[in-house]
Order: sequence, then C-alpha cells, then structure tokens
Amino acid sequence: MTREDLSSERVDQIVADARKAGYHFFLSGEQRAASLNEAMTRYPPGEEAWVFAYGSLMWNPAIEVSEAQACTVEGWRRSFCFWMPMGRGTPELPGLMLALEEGGTCEGIAYRLSPDQVRSELGLLWNREMLAGVYRPCWVPTRLRDGRTVTAVTFAIDTSHCQYCGDLSMDRTAHHIAYAEGRRGACRDYLANTAAHARALGIHDPYIEDLVRRVTTLRSEYIVPTVRLNGDGVGEA
Repeated sequence: MTREDLSSERVDQIVADARKAGYHFFLSGEQRAASLNEAMTRYPPGEEAWVFAYGSLMWNPAIEVSEAQACTVEGWRRSFCFWMPMGRGTPELPGLMLALEEGGTCEGIAYRLSPDQVRSELGLLWNREMLAGVYRPCWVPTRLRDGRTVTAVTFAIDTSHCQYCGDLSMDRTAHHIAYAEGRRGACRDYLANTAAHARALGIHDPYIEDLVRRVTTLRSEYIVPTVRLNGDGVGEA
C-alpha cells in the first residue's frame, strides 16, 4: 500500500465498487471527513500528534512521520475480530483483520506527527482505516519505550458493526487466516508480516504466535513475511 493508494480519488472508487457489490456500510468521503473532524476535537491545534500502530501500520504505515518508538497500551489487545470479504478474502471465504478489543495489554509502534503533518497524514490514515466504518477511532494513553507517556489516536473495533465477529474460536480464526485470499493477497501474509515485525521490535504476543503455529500446521508449511523488516514491500500490494 502506498500514499497514492490512499488518495481520496482511489479510495472513493473502492467505496463505489464495494457498494455496487452490496457492501453499503462503506463510508463516503463526507462520512470519513466527519469522523476525522470528530476525532480532531480531542487534538490541541498546533501541537504534535501520535498514532498507535498494532497491525499493518507497523510494517506498512504509508504516512510520513517525524519519530517512531516501540510502545505499550494498557487495557487493549490485538484481535482478529472482523471479516474481510474484499482485499484479503472473498465473500465465500472472507479473511480476518486485526482490531483492538478491550482488555489486556498491547505493544506496538507509536508514530509522532509534527504539527505541520497532522492534518494531511491523518487524512490519509482515515482514508485507509475508516473505509468500511468497522473501527472506532479513540485516543489512548501510550507508554513509549523511552519512558514518556503520550496520548495517541488508534482504531478499536466497533462491536455493533455487521463485520464484527469477536466470538470466533481460535480454530476457526486460524482456518480463515490460513486459506482466505483476495486481490490484495493472502490473509496469512498479513499475519506473518505482523508477527515478524512484532518480533523485530522485541514484542512477544502469545495470541499472534499461537495463530502462527496453528496456520503453519494447517498449511503444513511455515508462513513467511512478504514485507522486509526495513519496510520494503516484497509482493505486498
């Protein structure tokens, strides 16, 4: 995914295609802008802003940042808890994507946006993350590895959304991740990239590692990342 992929024109076309396919919950440009404006009411104008990344934003942020640090957020955990019938899955065999669910602890990357980056980069981020409206943007206390605590915007699951599926067993979750594929690639690549980049940061997430083991067993082969640890894409759309 590149910055060009996140332009309003391209995203609006994705929304149009999705709605034509029957996914009427995809958000229009006006709805995404309204969501961003609402989130920005928590942002002090003229100051820097932070973004908490826990999934693909760790290995493919596609936004310009001034600083990146490993960090920890309390009270939230990673969860493959919503269906992805497009992109990394199909209506017949949907993939699963990560969101934050309440409870536990989550380690990831905090990205700092300088004041002159805030509006442009969050605009791109909203085009990416708020496409289907499955996330609920929220600001969370974030402890940086250097000891500072900042407030970062991140994306938790909207449990009222029709794509939410937080009650899946680990076996069923692993099955969909192992075999679902779409026009943006395989769902297992998303898992492998997240696991590899978490390890590179010194993050051990038992939930992610359990899924890697289960998917490896299902496919009878170890799943490998498609994005190098320096961020260069290898076959990733």
